[in-house]
Amino acid sequence: MKKHKEKIKIGIVIGVFSVIIIACLISIFSQMYTEYKENESFEKLAEIVTEDTTDTTIEAIVRKPNLLNISDSDDEFQTEQPVYYTTYYQPHSVSDLLSINSECFGWISIAGTNINYPVMHTPSNPQKYLNKNFYGEYSYSGTPFLDSRCSADSTNLIIYGHHMNNGTMFADLCNYTDYSYFSEHPTVVLETKDGAFAYFVFSVMKVKSDDVWYRFTTAGTEKSYEKKISYAKEKSIYDTGITPVYGQQILTLSTCYGYNQDDRILVLAVRN
Repeated sequence: MKKHKEKIKIGIVIGVFSVIIIACLISIFSQMYTEYKENESFEKLAEIVTEDTTDTTIEAIVRKPNLLNISDSDDEFQTEQPVYYTTYYQPHSVSDLLSINSECFGWISIAGTNINYPVMHTPSNPQKYLNKNFYGEYSYSGTPFLDSRCSADSTNLIIYGHHMNNGTMFADLCNYTDYSYFSEHPTVVLETKDGAFAYFVFSVMKVKSDDVWYRFTTAGTEKSYEKKISYAKEKSIYDTGITPVYGQQILTLSTCYGYNQDDRILVLAVRN
């Protein structure tokens, strides 16, 4: 009788654990399917607004410090050596995006990555698209959005995006912790109603969600600007060789990083 009761208890415990495991698996696969369908929605949107051309480029010059040896002197000195870049990107019709949803700011993309999304902007409702898709419907993945304090002519455009486990949204930003990844993906393209612009990555920082960089949207003076850039260069995981100068616009891409809720990674790029 005693053995029979023990068997019943063991059977109940096994049954409970089985139910829990099955429920967890259902939840995991359900979330995976949801993320897949949400990303599929973005891909369909991209097909709708992608323009019929494959050879669009942005030509830009980035001045990077370079050591030069002078033949008649033993001294070495720093000068700015121009480096020419050609950025290839797939153009999108921002006017079509705006006709579908007027809250769209533009489109952001990094060639060779999964980052290829519309960017939303709702100054009166800062986090509206944290969990909404481009069409304003509930979405676990949300849609990248521009900081509500920013405008097209802000010194620092801060764009937020989720870090999804399936590698979508801004998850690829975490790969910038590797210098070789930066070398292979040095430019970010932002398309707005004012045109398409290439931004060159100059700093990659691991910060907390309350870092002072998030309070930087406008630099009124050259001294203030240089102080912010100096901070970003000092905090950078590695030296990119690029230092923005006063008057150049900054683009900051932000997403979650690591396992702590308030850990963030920032990829900072400068428009030439």
